[in-house]
Amino acid sequence: MAGDGKQRRERLPQDAHFDVVIVGGGINGISVYRELSLQGVKVLLVEKEDFCSKASAALSRMIHGGLRYLENGEFALVRESLAERNRLLANAPHYVQPLVTTIPIFSRWSGLFYALFNFTGLMDKPSRRGALVIKLGLWFYDFFTRRDQRLPRHRFFSQSETAARWPQFDPAVACSADYYDAWISAPERLAMEVLSDTGEQSDSLACNYTELLSRDGQCFTLRDTLTGETVTVTADKLVNATGAWVDQTNDRLGLASGYLQGTKGSHIIVRHPELLAELDGHMVFYENPEGRVCILFPYYGNVLIGSTDIPVADLDAVTCTDEEIDYMLDSLKAVFPALVIQRQDIVYQFSGVRPLPSVKTSTTGQIPRSHALRVDSTQDDLVRLYSLIGGKWTTFRAFGEEVADQILSDMAHPRRISTAERPIGGGRDFPQTDIERKAFTKAAQANYGLSDARAEVLLQRYGTQCLAVMAYLADGEDAMLISLPDYSRRELMYLIEHEAVCRSLDLLQRRTSVAIEGRIDNSVLAEVTELVAATLGWNEQQTKQDLAESCRQLQRLHGLDISAEQVKHIWTTSFSGGNYVYQ
Repeated sequence: MAGDGKQRRERLPQDAHFDVVIVGGGINGISVYRELSLQGVKVLLVEKEDFCSKASAALSRMIHGGLRYLENGEFALVRESLAERNRLLANAPHYVQPLVTTIPIFSRWSGLFYALFNFTGLMDKPSRRGALVIKLGLWFYDFFTRRDQRLPRHRFFSQSETAARWPQFDPAVACSADYYDAWISAPERLAMEVLSDTGEQSDSLACNYTELLSRDGQCFTLRDTLTGETVTVTADKLVNATGAWVDQTNDRLGLASGYLQGTKGSHIIVRHPELLAELDGHMVFYENPEGRVCILFPYYGNVLIGSTDIPVADLDAVTCTDEEIDYMLDSLKAVFPALVIQRQDIVYQFSGVRPLPSVKTSTTGQIPRSHALRVDSTQDDLVRLYSLIGGKWTTFRAFGEEVADQILSDMAHPRRISTAERPIGGGRDFPQTDIERKAFTKAAQANYGLSDARAEVLLQRYGTQCLAVMAYLADGEDAMLISLPDYSRRELMYLIEHEAVCRSLDLLQRRTSVAIEGRIDNSVLAEVTELVAATLGWNEQQTKQDLAESCRQLQRLHGLDISAEQVKHIWTTSFSGGNYVYQ
């Protein structure tokens, strides 16, 4: 991986040759990068923004089999997703955890005819699912995992049992069902760990804020989007992993394709103690009267609610709109009619575009969610193009493996390493029991002089890779941040220096969970921007540009009341200890 924002300029490839160039640093491009690099293939990955931004950062934060996909007949996808869910529970236990899910059910028989006739096209609009349809879907869930049953099987509860457990449910709920899937606490961090897992002595390189400008034969011109610097590299194989932008990228490479269509999915994070207490660790998987499925579950002490599914024409203009927020808040009333959730309870919002295959259906919910690989040659037959169609977060490893195997076959290059059972990053040797966890933190406390509580927080944030962070903390004077008292300056400096941070929002949104926890305010932005600027050696103009871009994105894309003028005021008045740039 190219280094931090200060070092990366010297580390951009200069007139280099690579076996494969990957365009797109979302989770699927990163997965292909890992798969090929581990086999000894020399790979260059370029991402025009930060790694794991866009759709890969706008997921529902679930790692799941896709219960709803069964009614579209996507049995192979559900089977694969459940297998990959179980692998992530084993390979990334520091970030992927079981999640008990409750389905409130309003009738016993509804939805049966839709499920039966959906395959034949005799019925093209979903209706509410009754107990029998849900029971059938959950039976398939358990059947597909019968040889690797890592999570409890599903259970049904009567109306009285449901009312006792869920007193705030609508009294019209006839019964309920519980089943297990999983949730992911830090997908962006997991993506960085996948990106770093290239094996020893790998020649591969990943560069964020680097875009593909053009192709001339087997020469690709790349541009650093922060500095404007351009370089040229060569390759005869290119992986197009740009998600919903696949067709636009192919067009730039000289290939006309119509592989993708996009639908927008938006989510909100609300701070609502009563709703959080009612959930008590459960996810509620519910549907609106029109049959659209929504979810809500606890997330960092708040509640995540989503999502929408709306066709989009302009991929670059996607935001969570007022209408979508109204839709999500109104949908909750169908399940929790007595709970009042208001707009001021929203602490964060986000939106992304699902890269779905281009097919004609009556509703967006009927568009297949499975992934596919399309292989083409450029018009001059000098470059082989591999376009990634679709793809879910849960199945990133399997999709990356499939693409890599095709490329390895084309190169007559043997596969050396399987990733199926390979731990990821801080999931390696992760303590599994309370006794192991206490022993781990006790040893860390002894070796690095940290408190039990601090060692536990770092283990939770970074898995066993926290040992590298702890060693860095012990190597210099440190202090906790004023605006984020559970983070220290050297902890964030470690991330800036080792994880290709180029902008303040890289740190707040993707190397930490500060943003999605709903903790960004003017003070946090002031202190973190100062720290990033000092660590990367920015001048005043660079710092102001970064601040302006942070404010623009946080206001427009995430609904936050952030002001550059307020941040500058904090810089000049609130802190006088020599920490801030402007004094």
